[in-house]
Amino acid sequence: MATIKDIAREAGVAQGTVSNVLNNRGNVSSEKIRRVLEACQSLGYVPNERAKQLRSNQTRLLGVLLPDLSDKRHIDFYLSFQAYAESHGYVVRQYLAAGPDNASSEASIQQEVIKDGFSGMAVFAGSAYMMHTPLSEEIKVVYAEHRPAFSAPYIGFDYEQAGRDIAESIKKEGLLHVVLLTGGLWSSNDADFCRGFRSVAKKTSMHVAYLQTDKQSEHLNILQCPDIAKADAIVCSRLELAQTVRHLLGAFTTGALPALYTLSPLFTLPEGDFKKYELNYRLLGHAAAQNLIRQLEGGPAPSKQLLSNTGFRSWKPPMISIPAAHPINVVTLDSPSAYNMRDIAKLYTKQTGIPVQITIYSYDETYEIFNSMRENAVFDVIRLDVAWLSFFAQKILRPLEEIDPHIAKELGAFLAGTAGPYGYVGDTLYAFPSSPSTQLLFYRSDLFSNAMYRRMFQEQYGCELTVPKTFEAYNRIAAFFTRSINPDSPVEFGSTLTLGSTAVACSEYLARLFALQENLYNENNQVVLSDPPYVRALELLLEIRACSDPNYCSWWRNTASAFAGGNTAMAIMYNNYASPLVAYTSKVRSCIGYAMMPGGRPLLGGGCMGVSRFTDQPEQALNFIRWYCSEPVASANTFLGSVSPCEASYDNYEIVNMYPWLKRVRSSFTAARGRRTPPASQVPFDERRFMSIIGMAVKNAYSGALPPQQAMNYAQKLFDEQFGHIYAPHP
Repeated sequence: MATIKDIAREAGVAQGTVSNVLNNRGNVSSEKIRRVLEACQSLGYVPNERAKQLRSNQTRLLGVLLPDLSDKRHIDFYLSFQAYAESHGYVVRQYLAAGPDNASSEASIQQEVIKDGFSGMAVFAGSAYMMHTPLSEEIKVVYAEHRPAFSAPYIGFDYEQAGRDIAESIKKEGLLHVVLLTGGLWSSNDADFCRGFRSVAKKTSMHVAYLQTDKQSEHLNILQCPDIAKADAIVCSRLELAQTVRHLLGAFTTGALPALYTLSPLFTLPEGDFKKYELNYRLLGHAAAQNLIRQLEGGPAPSKQLLSNTGFRSWKPPMISIPAAHPINVVTLDSPSAYNMRDIAKLYTKQTGIPVQITIYSYDETYEIFNSMRENAVFDVIRLDVAWLSFFAQKILRPLEEIDPHIAKELGAFLAGTAGPYGYVGDTLYAFPSSPSTQLLFYRSDLFSNAMYRRMFQEQYGCELTVPKTFEAYNRIAAFFTRSINPDSPVEFGSTLTLGSTAVACSEYLARLFALQENLYNENNQVVLSDPPYVRALELLLEIRACSDPNYCSWWRNTASAFAGGNTAMAIMYNNYASPLVAYTSKVRSCIGYAMMPGGRPLLGGGCMGVSRFTDQPEQALNFIRWYCSEPVASANTFLGSVSPCEASYDNYEIVNMYPWLKRVRSSFTAARGRRTPPASQVPFDERRFMSIIGMAVKNAYSGALPPQQAMNYAQKLFDEQFGHIYAPHP
C-alpha cells in the first residue's frame, strides 16, 4: 500500500504538504492540493478514515457507557448524544456493559477509557458499581438517569414527581389493587419513582404490592407474583418491563388485562398499548452532551440538572357537548402538510367518531375559492397561506374569540414569533398557526469545508469561503460553484432558482429586497418600486441566472428535489418543503448545511387554520383546529414531513436529529420582517395581486424583455393603480 512518502514523491511535494492535504488542513495552494489528490488516485491510496479521525481528534474523544441497546431509553439517549457531540467536532465511542453482572464489565471499561485517552465520558450505568466508583479525575464525566453516590455532574428527570403523577392518575380512575414493578432500588431513579408513588398511595385506600426485579429474572418474578392476578393496575418503571408484562399476561392469563401504566421514552407517533408517562430521553442525551462539552471547553458544569418531565400526553381532542351536524370539511392549499392532514385526520375520526373530509386545491384554485365564498359555502375549516391572512380574514373567517373567549390563552404553546403573523389581523385573532415555516439557506457542507475548494476560492476572490451573509456573497459563491463559470467546480450549478408562477418568482425577489430594507414601504410610508433598493434586489436575482439550471424550478418541492440530486451547491427554500433532503434517495443527506438567509430577514411561509365564517358548526371546527395544531399531534405531523407550530416539538430530538435545520427554524420567526403596509393601516392587503405584479417584473427581466430599471418602473405603475390608496401620498 502506498505511503505518504510515496505520495509526496509522486506529487513532487514535501511529506508535510501531503499530511496537510490528507487531513484537510494547512495553508496549501490549490495546485499542490490537486497534485497530491492526483497522486493518491494514481497510487491507489485509500486513507484509514477512522485512524485519521482519531489522530485529528486526540483530545476530542468522548465515550458513552450504556447497559445495552435493547432499551429504547438507551438508544434515544445515545443517538441524541452522538448527534450533538459530532456536530460540535467530537468523536463518540459507545461502550456496552453487557451481561447479568454489569459491574465486572464496567470496571474493565473504566480502565480502557483511561488507557485510550478519552476527554470525557457520559455514564448511563447498569449496576451499582459505577455509581460508587468514580472515573479518573483526568476525565470529565456526566452521569445520566442514575445519580452517583459521590459528588459529580448529574442530569436526569424528576422521577419522584413521575411516581406521584402516576399514583394521582390511578387514584382519579378509582383503581384499588395495584402492583408496582421496578428495578433494584440501588438505582436512584427507581428509588425516587417508588418513593413518589408511595407518598400518594399511602394517603388513599389503594392496596399496593411492590415487586423489584432485575432484567434476567423479570419473566419468572412476574409470573410468580400472586398480586398480579387480582390487580386493577400494574405500574412499571420502564417500558420494556411493561411490554414483558403485557406479553406474559396475554399468553398465560384469561380475561381482560389490567390497566398498564409505565414510565416511557417519548413517542412521536401514537402508540396505544399503555398509559405512558413520557420522559424525553433524546433531550437527555442532547443535554448530557452539551453539559460534557461545556466542561471540556472550560465552562461550568452544574452538579445536578433535572429536565422537565413530559408526562402523560393525550392524543384525544377535548370533547364538546355540541354534536356534529355533519363531517368536518376542511379546504387546504396543496402543500406537504395537506397530504399528512388526510392521514392525521383519521386519528381524530377514530377518537371522536366525526368524519373529516380534506379537500386539496392548487394555489390558484384556492385563491378563487376563497374569493367566491358565500353563505352556502360547504367548508368548516380553512387552511390558508400566511400571506393571505390579512386579506381574507374579515371576509371568510370567524374571530376565534367569538367561539371561545379564552382561546388566546392557548397561544403560549406556539413558537415565538408565530402567533402574530399566523393568527392576528389587527387586534383580532382569526387563526392558529398550523404549518409555519421560513426561508432557509441550504448548502453542501462538504464543499464548504473542503480544503482544496476553500484554497481555490481564497486565491480567486481574496476572501474566505464561508456561509454567505449577504446576497452579494451568495452570488459570488454561486458563481464559484458553477462549472460553466469555473471549470474546476465539483458540481454543475452554484444555486437553485425557483421562479414558477409569478407568486413564486415574487418570493425569490422579496428575499433579496428584505435583505436590503426592512419593509416594503420606506420611512415616509411610501412604496417606490423604482427606487435603488428595489432595482438592486432584482439585479441580485438576475445574477443567479448564470449560476442555476436554465430549466429553473417551478415550485419549492422541485427545488428540494434538485438540491437532493447532489449537483447544486446551494438552495433557498421554505423549510416545510425540505424533508426530501433526508430521503433514502437523497445524495446530500450526509452533508446538508443550513443557515439563516443572507440578510437575516427570511420570508414567512406555510399556513394557518381558521374557522369559516359560514360554517354551521363553529365549535366542532375549532375543536379540530386546536387538536390538529397541538402537541403531540403537531410533532407527529412534523415527523412525517410537515412542520410544527408547537415549541415542544423542537425539543423532540427524534424530529430535530432527523431534520436538523429545525434548530435554525426555531429562531427564524422572530427574525422575519417585511411588512407590506404601515402598522397604522387597517386596509386589507391583496397579497396575491401584489405578488403577481412583482413576479411579472421578475419574469420580464429574467426573459430579457425589460431591463431591471424598466421592469420595476412598470411594476410601480401597476402597484400605484392597485394599492396607491393604502399609502401616504408622495410629498
